[in-house]
Amino acid sequence: MEKERLSILVIDPDLEDQLLIRDSFRRSEVPAALRFVTSTDAAFSEIESATFDLVLTDHALPDANAYRFLFEIRQKGLATPVMLLTRNGEARAAREAFHRGADDFLLKEDLESVPLLEVVGHLIEKRRQRDERSLEEKALRELADRDGLTGLYNRRYFGEALEREFERARRYRRSLSLVMVDLDGFKTVNDACGHPQGDQVLRQISRVLLQTVRFVDVVARYGGDEFAVILPETEARQAQRISQRVLKEIRKSPFLHEGKIYPLSASLGIACLRPAHDSSASLLHEADEALYEAKNKGRGRTAVALKPIIRGDEEPTEIPVRVVEVRDEVD
Repeated sequence: MEKERLSILVIDPDLEDQLLIRDSFRRSEVPAALRFVTSTDAAFSEIESATFDLVLTDHALPDANAYRFLFEIRQKGLATPVMLLTRNGEARAAREAFHRGADDFLLKEDLESVPLLEVVGHLIEKRRQRDERSLEEKALRELADRDGLTGLYNRRYFGEALEREFERARRYRRSLSLVMVDLDGFKTVNDACGHPQGDQVLRQISRVLLQTVRFVDVVARYGGDEFAVILPETEARQAQRISQRVLKEIRKSPFLHEGKIYPLSASLGIACLRPAHDSSASLLHEADEALYEAKNKGRGRTAVALKPIIRGDEEPTEIPVRVVEVRDEVD
């Protein structure tokens, strides 16, 4: 451990044990600033207002045992290493806490003999290495989920995300919409300007989509010049407003190449979750049908797949959804 000043939070209700801990750090010449509290509530107040390199906690606390504290600190997503301090008779409990997420434990009887500098340094270094591995693994997962050209989520991730949102919306009876976006006349730009410039167009459209939709929405490159946007907690009318905004922003962002302006437009197909959907694939199929209809009606517009209205004595059997609304106006 480098000779740098550490910030350590100590949770211990026993004043004599607090003195023991302070003396042990002083003898071991651990360069640390110790902050003592006597309960988990006070500890969380400190953790919310300051950053600590290490938390030392007694097993038996006035308002909760160490198990509960370990659970709460991990639930809050805090990566601060935690060492449990306990008496000899509580060793079994300490080992249990270790299995529940404590980074290490130490008997208070050993505070006078154990080289604390080495113990604390090893613990903090072990946590640092673990955090670095976690960040590296996260970065690798992120790369695997992204499209190499646009930086958007790729088709594989889109399929997984759509399945998750579909199941969540069905389980909790929430709204869910899906928008498929296909560029109009993209081949013309590719042929006139070249494929590298076509790639620039795809990256430009990707930025427009990310800047136009909401932070919670999932934007993916579905393939070629086709994109997909998952809109959680979104019913049909709101999905139409978002789609119209996307259409407007794409039209406002022409592609410029060698002094020429190439207008850009897109066709959008919208599908919204309803009871008849038995899988995420059926929702995707409807959005594709709506997209096809938008293309068929002249492009540069949105089409919405809506459930047919059944009246009178008609049997409410499953009927293929028809696209019943096509819009090309942009407010």
